[in-house]
Amino acid sequence: MPRLALIVLPLMFLACGREPAAPVATPTADVVVRVPTGGYDIYVYDVRSGAAIQATAISEAGEFNPSFSTNGKAIVHDVVSLFSHDLYVTDVETGVSAPLAGGDGGNDADWSPVGLIAFDRAPVGDASVYVVPASGGTRTLVRANAVDPEWGPDGNHLVVVDTDDGSVRTIDLLSGADHVVAAFGLNPAWSRNGRRIAYSDGNSIFFIAVDAAGAPVGAPVQLTFDGASVFNQQPSWSNNGETIVFHSNRGNAVFDFDLWVVPVSGGEPALLAGTVGEGDFDPAYYGKKLVAFAGFTPPSP
Repeated sequence: MPRLALIVLPLMFLACGREPAAPVATPTADVVVRVPTGGYDIYVYDVRSGAAIQATAISEAGEFNPSFSTNGKAIVHDVVSLFSHDLYVTDVETGVSAPLAGGDGGNDADWSPVGLIAFDRAPVGDASVYVVPASGGTRTLVRANAVDPEWGPDGNHLVVVDTDDGSVRTIDLLSGADHVVAAFGLNPAWSRNGRRIAYSDGNSIFFIAVDAAGAPVGAPVQLTFDGASVFNQQPSWSNNGETIVFHSNRGNAVFDFDLWVVPVSGGEPALLAGTVGEGDFDPAYYGKKLVAFAGFTPPSP
């Protein structure tokens, strides 16, 4: 998706899970099942066992930007091919994937606690945030000139990036009121208790305390300090609010992105998972035990 000032093209590419922008096309099938792809797929990593299972494998496409349903049984995610950039929903247990009606052109979706999915359509030239029922339907415009939506825990608030000035803002869907949380940021993520919002400035992970209306309380707190050659992005909160998972190329000079976790209380990030030589992107917590992410699947022999 488009990124604003100071974040040059490599960062714009990475912040969207590396998927290329493409025009909208109608899916050629209503249901797609797992097959070997030789591309990017959604994986689910078990924090306790260290094991990861492949959740998607859509032929001739890449899957990015996962978000769990509230019960953890389904994931909404991007599906990117040469001719389309759309949202699909995948059943984690069966691996069956189907396009989300109303999600054509969709990007960076997030599943709400009240049965809605928020997303932007920036890859098809529509930098606006929409919502659609999780079962599919007619999308509804929530805010123009905004991307990267994520729900607050009450289902009545969203945090977004304003494309006019690059600020991170919260929106009250009932009143229409908004609050500037940070003057500039990417990939905002609301903690499960509603009291903090994490975001990236492209290189570092920050969080800021907010009140019940989504207004900032105090100053941002910086959690990573790796410098200009390291890109720490796509933060996601554990359910207890004690740790944040993110993707980063820290620790190497070849842009090999892995998944890292950092305690909100401060301290050195720790490697969570990653495949050597291939990037791992877009982590999303479910509870405190599962992390969905976009990982590379080698082609079958």
